[in-house]
Amino acid sequence: MFSVTTSFGEHPQSAILKIPSGEPNGSKHEIPCAFEGMDGKTLRLEAPERISISAPVSVEYSDAMFLGEVVGCKSGTGGAWELNIKVDQILTGLQSLCALREQLLGEGTPVTNRAFIPVNGTTSS
Repeated sequence: MFSVTTSFGEHPQSAILKIPSGEPNGSKHEIPCAFEGMDGKTLRLEAPERISISAPVSVEYSDAMFLGEVVGCKSGTGGAWELNIKVDQILTGLQSLCALREQLLGEGTPVTNRAFIPVNGTTSS
């Protein structure tokens, strides 16, 4: 279980909100938004669009992905929408996962310096 309280006040940080597009190919609609903070398991965002209550979403912020659902959406100032997301899971280390994906799929420049983490606590050569 996790419980975090953060707030950025007048200096929100940028994030990307992703919601299912409804297309058969499973694509997602990406919405740039502002990360306002987190209270316990509730993520607070400001977005340019209204998002339906109970919509499943993912939010990419910093080097983490938050998975959850919209539990609140109200009109804010300047045409923005204030969203509350109930977070179910947090995935961290996104940059490392992207690098691994590129390596496994042969995309980009090959990584030559590799580090392996032993599973059983011992190393072997």
